[in-house]
Amino acid sequence: MLRADTLADLLGGRLIAPADASLEILDLVSDSRAVTPGTGFVALPGEEMDGHAFVADAARRGAALAVVGEAYAAGPETPPLLIRVGDTAAALRAACSRRIGELGATVVGVTGSVGKTTAKEMCALALAGRPTARTPGNLNTWTQIPLHVLRLVPPVERLVVEMAMTGPGEIADLAAFTHPTVGVLLNVGQAHIGRLGSEAAIADAKAELLEALPRDGVGVVNADDPRVIGVAGRSRAPLHWFGEASRQAAWRVEAVEAGGMLGSRATLVGPDGRASLRLRAPGRHLLLDAAAAAAVAAAFGVGVGEVAERLVEFEPADHRGRILRGREGSTVVDDSYNSSPSSLAAALEVLRGSGAADRLAIIGDMLELGDRTLAAHREAGRRAAVAATRLIAVGAQAAVVAGAAVAAGMPGAAVAQAEDAGQAAELALPLLGPGTVVLVKGSRGIGLDAVVESLLA
Repeated sequence: MLRADTLADLLGGRLIAPADASLEILDLVSDSRAVTPGTGFVALPGEEMDGHAFVADAARRGAALAVVGEAYAAGPETPPLLIRVGDTAAALRAACSRRIGELGATVVGVTGSVGKTTAKEMCALALAGRPTARTPGNLNTWTQIPLHVLRLVPPVERLVVEMAMTGPGEIADLAAFTHPTVGVLLNVGQAHIGRLGSEAAIADAKAELLEALPRDGVGVVNADDPRVIGVAGRSRAPLHWFGEASRQAAWRVEAVEAGGMLGSRATLVGPDGRASLRLRAPGRHLLLDAAAAAAVAAAFGVGVGEVAERLVEFEPADHRGRILRGREGSTVVDDSYNSSPSSLAAALEVLRGSGAADRLAIIGDMLELGDRTLAAHREAGRRAAVAATRLIAVGAQAAVVAGAAVAAGMPGAAVAQAEDAGQAAELALPLLGPGTVVLVKGSRGIGLDAVVESLLA
């Protein structure tokens, strides 16, 4: 529950309210379609549309308040409460900064090409001995982070913030109003390479988080990733190195035992000792995120033994590797939220390690890869031929993926192509049976979460 007068102070704005109006606001959103009765609506500028054009729509949906610019001309369809500010985008950023200051929370920023949400969740678990909050789901942009922060209720001593970017300057912007003291750089891959042009440019953009850290903060960096190593020196703060292969990693996993769909076991190592680690979610790649979480926790005085105990509770977020019961006794690995070459490779290893006799990979296009698109999808087909017994390729690159899989030895009869999610579901349903394991993986724009819904029991 928010109050309009408190919100106006945080925004640095001017509240306009009828004398008898209730000042209580149930929530705050920036999309008028998400408005429900009693909600506040922030009219933000967009690349294509200005949010002020939707104030009337918000009012029709029952908005109690609108945050608008000074130049906005209120019409007959306007929420009963208005907060006027000079610039809504700047005001929202400033409100986030002020609210974090009011809470007195120490912020942990998490970025990387893949695994941000998983690592964020693990960091929050590792720090759960004190009041800890984290940005939910994939709310990781300049609009979504402040809206969540404004909803927080004290006590919040530690706040774990996932930070996304599609271009240079974006993480620097996020850091400017969240003020991270601890910054995690997980990895540098090819996600968004179509926009940025090279892995080096992606590393530069991700390193903005390290550059923003104060001297008395901590940078948490991947000792196994050459691109991360190349930019780690930009941190003024001391570094906590994590990893698996590199002995430079003070926080690392050793003696890894893959348990198929049941998860993994390893030894979690830190400067303070060693602890047995069990993750109930499948995927060896998750262990590296656990090492990162241990390195973060150490900055708050939490040892590896306590971290290992807490991470037993970890469960993947929706559409990020969740294991679900499918129709006809099948098992569905729902990794449909997004895809990139490295995350697809990791997901296919989960499928391969399942030990199932029937392993179906439903692979959608990987987007925003630029001139790497063709090579990446060929590699996807080759990996699928090794990991799966059947393949359904979905999207504009389906022929490339399918052709590469057949060339790598997968029988042509085991390979199918689909134009979209609906057709992919139709092709998949007859292939389900007791013991079949199905991996669903693709970029968000392909919409393969609809396939998952069709396959569930």
